[in-house]
Amino acid sequence: MRPSASRATARPPHRPWPRSWCCAPRRENRRHNDLPQQLHDLDAYNKNQETNMKTATRRTPTLSIMAAALAAALIVTPYASAQLSTATIQGQVTRGSAAAAGTPVVAVNQLNGYAYNAVTRADGSYILTGVAPGTYQIKVGDQTSELVTLSVGQTSQVDLQLQDGMTQVVITGSATRRDVAGSEVGTSVSRQQIEKLPQVTRNFLSFADLAPGVRFNVDQSGNVKLQSGAQNQDNVNVFIDGVSQKNNILRGGIAGLDSSRGNPFPQSAVAEYKVISQNYKAEYDQVSSAAITAVTKSGGNELHGDAFWDHTGTNVTAMDPFQKDAERQGIGRPASSQDQYGVTLGGPIVKDKAHYFFAYEGKKIDSPRQVIAQRTDLLPNAGIVPELLKEQGATVSSFKEDLFLLKLDTQLTEDQRVEATARIRRETDVIPEDQKLSTAENVLNRSNDEDRFDFKHEWNTHGFLNEARLGYEKYTWNPHSTATRPYIRYQVSPSNTDNNVVDVIITGGSPNNQYRQQEGKLAQDDLTYTGFKGHTLKGGVKVKHITYNLSGTAFAVDKLYERIDTVTGQPSIIRTEPAVPANGVDFSNNQYGLYLQDDWQYNDKLLLNLGLRYDYEDNMLNDHYVTPADRVAIFDKQDPRDGAPAGQTYAQSLAKGGVNIKDYISTGNSRKPFKNAWAPRLGLSYDLFGDRASVLFAGWGRAYDRTIANHALDEAQKNAQSGGEIWMIRNDHKMAYTDQYSLGLRQALGIWNGEVGYTNSRSHNQFNWFGGNRDPKGGWGTQSPIDPLFGSVPGFGTLVLGDFITQAKTDNIYLKMDKPYTKSSTWSLGATYTYSRGETTNKEWTNDIFNWTYGRYPYAWNPSTDVEKHRLVVSGVSDGVLPWGLMLSGKVTLGSGLPYRITDCSKGFAQCVSAKGEANAFHQVDVGLAKDVGFRYGHVALRLDVLNLFNSINYGGYDGWAGGPGNPQNRFGGDNKNLGTPNSVGGPMRTLKFSARYAF
Repeated sequence: MRPSASRATARPPHRPWPRSWCCAPRRENRRHNDLPQQLHDLDAYNKNQETNMKTATRRTPTLSIMAAALAAALIVTPYASAQLSTATIQGQVTRGSAAAAGTPVVAVNQLNGYAYNAVTRADGSYILTGVAPGTYQIKVGDQTSELVTLSVGQTSQVDLQLQDGMTQVVITGSATRRDVAGSEVGTSVSRQQIEKLPQVTRNFLSFADLAPGVRFNVDQSGNVKLQSGAQNQDNVNVFIDGVSQKNNILRGGIAGLDSSRGNPFPQSAVAEYKVISQNYKAEYDQVSSAAITAVTKSGGNELHGDAFWDHTGTNVTAMDPFQKDAERQGIGRPASSQDQYGVTLGGPIVKDKAHYFFAYEGKKIDSPRQVIAQRTDLLPNAGIVPELLKEQGATVSSFKEDLFLLKLDTQLTEDQRVEATARIRRETDVIPEDQKLSTAENVLNRSNDEDRFDFKHEWNTHGFLNEARLGYEKYTWNPHSTATRPYIRYQVSPSNTDNNVVDVIITGGSPNNQYRQQEGKLAQDDLTYTGFKGHTLKGGVKVKHITYNLSGTAFAVDKLYERIDTVTGQPSIIRTEPAVPANGVDFSNNQYGLYLQDDWQYNDKLLLNLGLRYDYEDNMLNDHYVTPADRVAIFDKQDPRDGAPAGQTYAQSLAKGGVNIKDYISTGNSRKPFKNAWAPRLGLSYDLFGDRASVLFAGWGRAYDRTIANHALDEAQKNAQSGGEIWMIRNDHKMAYTDQYSLGLRQALGIWNGEVGYTNSRSHNQFNWFGGNRDPKGGWGTQSPIDPLFGSVPGFGTLVLGDFITQAKTDNIYLKMDKPYTKSSTWSLGATYTYSRGETTNKEWTNDIFNWTYGRYPYAWNPSTDVEKHRLVVSGVSDGVLPWGLMLSGKVTLGSGLPYRITDCSKGFAQCVSAKGEANAFHQVDVGLAKDVGFRYGHVALRLDVLNLFNSINYGGYDGWAGGPGNPQNRFGGDNKNLGTPNSVGGPMRTLKFSARYAF
């Protein structure tokens, strides 16, 4: 496994480097000597890519037609007042043409019998806040309504008309257009979609990409990446039952999402969730990208439960092109399997008063991989080569996960409720250091463990709703190995020199022995008041004390890089990275949050959403750290390098290049917390004709996030190595933030709901490490334009500086259409098309935490390799189209493909430049077919999912290295034959998954 960037170590500067090792997306995995034709053919290559794109696009209509035939279960997307785990019912009660003032209104939850009470005002209006998502019957006096279903974060406008002498109160207005007000841009994912749409991972976040601009990716190793636009994936957040799941220490935004094949939460326990990609309300904290709010299931007045088992494996999965190539080389794909299983059970403790819900999910994966030595055509059948080739073969990477959830709730009195939740996650994951090159022993066990306990008390009386919460969390990430043998990366060079090398195979043990833990205690209180006509006021305060235990080492054994002679077959050591003793940092951090939100119904047509939030952290990045004296001492001494004038210090050399090193030297009290995280959030929606058929909406907001604590460990660990690298974080700490703008129209189109909109996000203060060294003139010496000046002064390694420097921006134009489910049609269909333009100031074109050549060039925007220009997602479910009671579901994802970075050194290493390469189009069609068989004691459901029905090949990365043969200034040579050649797969090949479920 290659560690995530936050745990990577910069290579020593005193080694010869053929090119930048850091300057392209990780998925490229380039081989330096596999070069395509000279870069004057780059234009021709790009034209060929465009032709491929057009060819792929011509196939798209067939998929679109098929998608349109799929039946769907998309419930109408709610918008209005956002609440983290509850919903709101509001409306008007009339008797004839007169307002029914002073009339009791009661909403009764059909699952557990809990009642929510209000009394109508003088104008007949009422509002019920803090309502748990679910199905309700509304009672007004002795009259009852038809059932009303609420989604998480939804404000449902339910106008009621009393009828004398009748037992039923009538709901007036259009039920399918009840939830179109509000300024948020987002999408709700219903329980029906979670259960019925095809997928293979059972990760409930798999359907987050139904929202405009949101991507959910699973790489070849099974690791998950969730992000929105060009923004950093660290800036997403998930709230489960109102509790933030923020990852404070590692990448990925969500605890347990970074470097894991597991799921962050049992899918069988998720009732529904909402993805908000723009303009969330002030109660959302520690998020400046997509916010996801989910609610879990609860027990009811009847005993219900289920048990399920899912299975897939290599015997029902098509081989990708790389596996086929390995098989042609005599290395077959090993048999493997993936099994997921679980149970749920929920019911009453005391009917209408107290309930319980329990869920367990387990996952076992034996994923295949083929160890294949690379560039064996350059190796002789001599020396060490025959023994190395014996290490090739097929093997599996094993994974095991257990997820537990227990939830208890009770209604203490008519206006007080209590809810307690406990969640446990245990995960082991034995993976290779490199998917293709690592031999069977070159693996580590990557553990992910999590414990969470939450307690919530609700008190609802006289227009007030108070929600008090206490919480505890402990999340531990612990990749470890029992290796004692050195890690050895064997390499070969066509020119038999230490430059222009390509990896052959990796043997020995994994050097990875790391430990990361965050442990937090939470106190939070939110108060909602509805006593002012037209206003729903909500404010809150949050205090969280969190401790970080960050330790271990990424170099538990020596790492050797050895070049194999192309004549003798004997290795010679290019360089050695010695083992580094484990060390770390422990520190605590207090997080505070305050907010006030007013959802103001100004008149019948205009709704204003006005919010303000403030956040503060007193020790985000180990502010009491002191830069070691040996590092500090080098800056005020004579610059010892050639060309430095007498009397010029190293600090003065850096200053000539724009680096004031005093900004990075920490004295233990020079670092100050960021104090200006004020975040206004403004929105409006306007019902043009007062019939909810045409609603304009707009919003602007600022949202602050945080920087992961692992940067503080990188700084401390590197500086603890005598004579090693110098890592320093800027004292002037900042918090990442994003400004968001949106404008759109929601429009009724017969039985369809449509929405068109424009969104813009501009992110600031993203943290990056960059090369801080400069030559005595303040420049970059003879380094390639794509490389920093590695090194510092003799006796020390690279100078690496950390600062809050990178920006990103994304423009989206999107179109959404959905046909809601109705009793008469029994099907629904939804589609979202997004046109995106994403850019970043990161010189590597990614949202990675390294931005190595920052400061070398004027401020400029680069294409983001994380944003594709066109994307269409269609999903649907039908219960009544096929015969024999078969259920059909499907999801179609079509995209123009992610761009990638081409590095062009055809004119010589000193003149390397970057160009944009366009990937092939992405297309994937997933379908599911299920049959329910009922009997006296429940029902059994049998299901078949087919992922990537047409076995489309969706590549995940391409060779982006363009050198040129015969150029004396080119250090690499080669024939450039592989530019644009795919080197990984970015999506599943055709996969069958079989499922069985018993429910009662």
